[in-house]
Amino acid sequence: MFSFKFRSRLNLGEVKMKTWRFAAMVLALMASGNARAQAHPQTASATAEGSIVRWAPKSLTVSGKVSVDGRTLLTDIDSEWSISNAEALKGREGTLVTVKCYVDTERSQMRVLSVRSAQPEGKYAARGGDSAFRR
Repeated sequence: MFSFKFRSRLNLGEVKMKTWRFAAMVLALMASGNARAQAHPQTASATAEGSIVRWAPKSLTVSGKVSVDGRTLLTDIDSEWSISNAEALKGREGTLVTVKCYVDTERSQMRVLSVRSAQPEGKYAARGGDSAFRR
C-alpha cells in the first residue's frame, strides 16, 4: 500500500558536535564563575540582630585614639567610628593606635583586622655645637 520513508534530518555527527559545543560553553561559564568567586572575598557578615552588614571590599589603614570603653575609635580627622569586634582593641583603651580594618560607611562602623600602637612624633633637639650650625 502506502510506504512512508522517514528521512533523518539530523546527522549523528552533527548531534555530537552540538553536544561538545554546549559542554565546552558550560565548562567555560563555570570556570569564569569560579574565578570570579575567588577574586572577590566574602564581604558580608551577619550581626546579632540578624541583618547583613556590607563591608568595603578593600581594607583601610586608619590612625586614631581608642575610647575609654574600647568600643569606638576617634580618628585623626575627628570622625568617630564604632568597632564591631571591640575585643580586638582590648587592652589598648585610651591609646593612639593604627588600625587596619574594613569599613561600613552607612553605619559608621569598622571591623578591625590588625592593630599597631601608633608612635607619637618624637621631639627633636638641636645642639648649638653641632657641625651643622658652624660657619
